[in-house]
Amino acid sequence: MLQSIHDKAKGILGIIIVIFIALVFGLWGIGDYLAGPTEKFVAKVDDIQISQSEFDQGLARQRQRVEQMFQGKLPDSPVFEQQLKNQTLEQLITQRVLQKMVAEEGYRVSDQILAQKIKSMSAFQQDGVFAADTYQSIVESQGMAVKEFENLFRNDLAVQQLQDAVMRSSIIGKAELDLLNKIQNQSRKVSYLLFTDEDYFNEVTVTDDEIAEYFDANQQMFMNPETVRIAYVELSENDLVKDIPVDEEAVERLYDEYVASQQGKEQRKARHILIDVAADAGSQALEEARQSAENILAKIKQGESFEKLAAEFSKDPGSANNGGDLGWVAKGMMVPEFEQALFKLQKNQVSELIKSSFGFHIIRLDDVRAEDIDSFASKKAELVKRYRAQKLEDRFYEQSELMATTAYENDQSLQAVADALGLQIKVSEAFSRDQGKGIAENDKVRNAAFDTSVLAENRNSDIIELGNNHAMVLRIDSHTAASPKKLDEVKSVIAARLKLEKASEKSKADALQSLAKLENGESIDSAAVKQSAQLIKLGDIKRDNTALDSALLRGVFGMPKPVNHQPVFDVVELTSGTAVIQLSDVTEPAEASKQALQQMSQQLQNEQATREMAAVLEFLKSRTTIVRNENL
Repeated sequence: MLQSIHDKAKGILGIIIVIFIALVFGLWGIGDYLAGPTEKFVAKVDDIQISQSEFDQGLARQRQRVEQMFQGKLPDSPVFEQQLKNQTLEQLITQRVLQKMVAEEGYRVSDQILAQKIKSMSAFQQDGVFAADTYQSIVESQGMAVKEFENLFRNDLAVQQLQDAVMRSSIIGKAELDLLNKIQNQSRKVSYLLFTDEDYFNEVTVTDDEIAEYFDANQQMFMNPETVRIAYVELSENDLVKDIPVDEEAVERLYDEYVASQQGKEQRKARHILIDVAADAGSQALEEARQSAENILAKIKQGESFEKLAAEFSKDPGSANNGGDLGWVAKGMMVPEFEQALFKLQKNQVSELIKSSFGFHIIRLDDVRAEDIDSFASKKAELVKRYRAQKLEDRFYEQSELMATTAYENDQSLQAVADALGLQIKVSEAFSRDQGKGIAENDKVRNAAFDTSVLAENRNSDIIELGNNHAMVLRIDSHTAASPKKLDEVKSVIAARLKLEKASEKSKADALQSLAKLENGESIDSAAVKQSAQLIKLGDIKRDNTALDSALLRGVFGMPKPVNHQPVFDVVELTSGTAVIQLSDVTEPAEASKQALQQMSQQLQNEQATREMAAVLEFLKSRTTIVRNENL
């Protein structure tokens, strides 16, 4: 029994249940259960509101998932943030629509099924068996009552019933599977001529008049971007660290904390014998248990084997068969009475009787292992560094708050900010919305500089967090509107573009000539057909070929089958030129095995079910009144 409590106290299920709850609830949130009647709502699905708090929780979860996908590097863009909000809102609306459908169609999850599903979750089990106390403590540790959890989980299971029903309605016939097998595994014998645009560059010329004409017709393509220069005040840890003196007493307190931490990591290898007593036991039963424990303790003191006595008398099923062995025990893993007694024992010492809520214990300490404790002298440099870092965090917070407040209250100038912080006003080089140097390499800076309130209203920006202990505020120093470039600046670019267009036209013309000769019966190997092209014989290829140009692959599998062993031909435009394709033969695959057909059936069923579920959702939304708060 104590071993069981020992295992529960380790907290190893914490991570599992956090992951479980995230997966089960997704964006459900618990807003409906916690939000008051006057709370702002972000959307209404008929008469069902989605509260602001539920939306905020969903947005936080969505952002966390995206951060995990991108390894914590999210685009710092107002557009991206709005997309994230819109996506979160639509998912919450979808959940509400599905809930409504589930209720109307009579999908129900009985108490028995709900209990069965919960009991089957390993997160709520001890030694493979559902543990009610573990279940309750874990759910409550996530900030919700058991009833709230069960209501949310019941809703989720009901929606799963609807989704399963749609999946089961997706029937895939043998004819469809055979067709899919033919499509996926058919091979085609292919050769092609590649007329590369670059090979024609030396054959074409571009005149100044053509360049000027193209420039006049496409001036919007050749613009100098809008740019700004900013004035800014920058606060970094380098500006603060020099003002932080070292408090020797504070450093000594950090050392004391380090020592306590190391001592707290001490582990003790112990054995015990438990004589259990029911929590509601009367005085007679309690005395009988005490006397039994006293008798066992006496035998130990007389030299009898602790291990054998534990195997014979201990009522802890987790340790009795192992001679009472509890393994290594750290502080916080046992009930207080047991822990206090264990950590007072000397190595190989046996305790007196220890009374806990489980009964009477006899404890033997077998071994001790502890973390080494470094001397103050050897740790001092590290502790001073940590002290400065803590003080730097505090100082930066204070100064950044002062920066933000001063910039807001004096939004027509940065001088007050510079004076308040004792810093200089700096000026950047000119930069555009998309590119900059120095401080403007940071897209947060560029976004802030081109914000309407800063650019059009000539105000100070909000404080911009650039990194750890690094922030700034800015305002526009100068602004240059977008302007047309001069012809001389882009003449070479236009000339290259026109030359490429002309080269492409010539490669297409030669390709069409070769096509005509092939269709008249000439061989693809002949010099007259090949001209300057490269002949590439691919042999048999399938649709899943990833090495080929996608346009070429689409062209090959879009061509009709050869008839009477006569090849068919086609021309396809590629990014690098033009291809003339010769399709010589089509080979149909052998009949698929039973296992392959099953895999294809599952693939088609999933795809079809996804399409049908999307159609169901669109229909449900079309007959539902959905009101969205546009000011998210």
